[in-house]
Amino acid sequence: MREYEITAVLKEGAQPLIDETKNTIKSVLAKYSGEITAEEDWGQKRIWHPINGENAGFFTHIKCKLEASSIKEIEKDFRLNQNILRSMIARA
Repeated sequence: MREYEITAVLKEGAQPLIDETKNTIKSVLAKYSGEITAEEDWGQKRIWHPINGENAGFFTHIKCKLEASSIKEIEKDFRLNQNILRSMIARA
């Protein structure tokens, strides 16, 4: 397993919606045997270019260990979730 960093921009909304979306991200990582090593919320920020009509989003950053073969499937699951505006997975 390798170290990866995931940065995600979540749809702006009430705290329960943000918590639910973060739990969805964690469950997707667990589904593919990912191990979260650190988690950091960067808070609500304005987005320079609107994404799907949204001008602001909630930024979260997760450090985890994943199998390289599961990255494409995780990205696919993130794209299918309407509350995740953008995500980026980078090798640490």
